[in-house]
Amino acid sequence: MRRFFISSQAITQDRAQLSGAEFHHLRHVLRLDRGVRVILYDESGATYHGEILHIAPTYAEVGITQHAPAETRAFHLTLAQSMLKGRKMDLVIEKATELGVHTIVPFVSAFTVARIPDGKRAERVARWQHLARAATKQSGGLPPEIRPPQLFPALFHSIPQNSGKIIFSERECALHLRDFARDSAQFDALHILVGPEGGFAPEEIEQAQAAGFVSVSLGASVLRAETASITAIALCQFLWRDPQFPPLS
Repeated sequence: MRRFFISSQAITQDRAQLSGAEFHHLRHVLRLDRGVRVILYDESGATYHGEILHIAPTYAEVGITQHAPAETRAFHLTLAQSMLKGRKMDLVIEKATELGVHTIVPFVSAFTVARIPDGKRAERVARWQHLARAATKQSGGLPPEIRPPQLFPALFHSIPQNSGKIIFSERECALHLRDFARDSAQFDALHILVGPEGGFAPEEIEQAQAAGFVSVSLGASVLRAETASITAIALCQFLWRDPQFPPLS
């Protein structure tokens, strides 16, 4: 069944009213009609199974037949990603969503090339949120929280003390992610920092380490920034998301 995002405010008891871009996609792109069964999900992650009852010019009415509350995420993964140029940032947003990242924090560091004018930040975040919602139609689950872009030093102000903290660096030679995972306790939450195309400046590594982050390598290969992000997310989810499968010794 097709999945559509809906605001919880558009749901009343056993009825839901789908409008805006999601209605356009339902009616004019997919050409769905009365009687078709669909799945709706709201901003909390709750899902609603239902059937299209009525098609109006600007909205569709869906009769809800089944409701499931949002699942609690046992492992919260936050990706702090330096801004990347062009389509690369969009790719990271999409793939991070598919891989189940809880929060995405774009930031600007010393070697960040991509910059967003102050007046365009809200528009860019709205675009990323749209991309994330679209990605959940493929993967299921809940779109990540995407915060407004911030400067590198601001990343360290509100991270919980009990969260795992990793900064990935191509300059790191001594500690591989596999070894760090083997020697680390199971995390309920993990914050990872991935730099821009030019990596992190040495003083930024030092600043992160002073804030409790561990500098970790993804291996000998020098990866593109977007490849490093996707690889890091997938490996961290594999290593820490399910406590029944501890890291290999």
